[in-house]
This record gives sequence, structure tokens and C-alpha cells, in this order.
Amino acid sequence: MTAPGPMFIDLSGPSVPDPSWKRCWRGEEMLWKMFWGWFFFGHGVVLGCSFGVMVLAMILGFATDPGSLNAGFAGMATGAVLLVLAIIPYGLWCGVSLWRCAKNCINPLWTYAARLIVIVYGIGIAIPLSKLVN
Repeated sequence: MTAPGPMFIDLSGPSVPDPSWKRCWRGEEMLWKMFWGWFFFGHGVVLGCSFGVMVLAMILGFATDPGSLNAGFAGMATGAVLLVLAIIPYGLWCGVSLWRCAKNCINPLWTYAARLIVIVYGIGIAIPLSKLVN
């Protein structure tokens, strides 16, 4: 009788699929999911939450000093900074992911349309930023 060979046991369990945002970044997600789920509706969620934070910061500013408009404006400016800090990384991620996922569709016309949207989106962000620099 011979001794059995080594036995390996996989303790990590079943593999969990990557989340959708990682698949989008690598360009592995379907174009329609990336465009409608993350680009279109995702911007609505991020902007809505950011404006909500802006309004709450303004209300907190008024609550700290009810007799002064400056406190409310300071709170609103703080909320605007938070809006910019949230929307710029999300916008960059969306633009890169949409460009990479553009090839994952049946009709190549949608690939060109998605990439044109990314170019227009980038120009739409670059123009206001260029006004701030000058």
C-alpha cells in the first residue's frame, strides 16, 4: 500500500465576480449598462446628492449665525467645494470607462456615438476649467 499524495484544499471559497464599476474601468461591461446605469443616471445621483449636501451646508451656516447672510454663503461655498470634489473624480472615471466600454456593443455606430459623447463631455468640462485658470 502506498501513501496518498498531497491534498490541497481551497480555503478561499467560491470566487466572487468583480463589481460592475471595476468591470467598467477595465472596459469589460456592456456599453448600455455603462452609459445608462453609470454615466446617465449616475451623474444624476451624484449631482443630486452633491446639491443636497450644498443645501444642508447652507442651512447649517444659517443655523450657526442666523443674523448673517455670510454664514449661509460660507456654508454654501463649502458645499460647492464638496460638489467639485465629488464630481471631478466621478466624471473622470465615467469618461474613461465609457470610452473603454464603447467597443462592447453589437452595432459599431454606437461605439462612435459613445466616444463622441465622451469627447463632448470632456470639452464641456475643460471650457469652464480653462476660464478659472485665466
